[in-house]
Amino acid sequence: MADKHESTASDHDDAISDVEQEFGAMYTQMRRVMIRRAEAVHPELTVFGYKMLRELNCDEALQQGVLADRLLSDKGAVSRVVRQLEDLELITRIPDPADGRAQLVRLTEKAHIALDSVAEDNRSVLRSRLSLWEIDEIRRLGDLLGKLNETMAEREHEHRDER
Repeated sequence: MADKHESTASDHDDAISDVEQEFGAMYTQMRRVMIRRAEAVHPELTVFGYKMLRELNCDEALQQGVLADRLLSDKGAVSRVVRQLEDLELITRIPDPADGRAQLVRLTEKAHIALDSVAEDNRSVLRSRLSLWEIDEIRRLGDLLGKLNETMAEREHEHRDER
């Protein structure tokens, strides 16, 4: 009976290794996609700048410190990218009505248009790829990704509690 248990544990480890390899491949693919999306918005835009624009696209305007927190970055890096994005005419600064000493950054119309175009292209690519799958496979993928995200969120919560 011990041999069967060892085989099961080994199979489990092998399966997890396969998943890790697929995540590595997916990360590489997603990095390529993010680079292409950033370039589609502006040829000089970095992936970090693209992520910042996407974050700003979710809100009317944000302080740089809030952006740093949301992007898990330091304020210096955010400040440098904000200057770059201003130079590219993708964001603008406005006074913070809630705090006269602070400024908010927000997207320009040029950035909104570019991000909308990239988002539409992304939706069509994903839809075209997944449309080749069986509906049950798509639903299963969604369920499994949801389960993984829940598990990862639980682990992050436990990690925060340990600190």
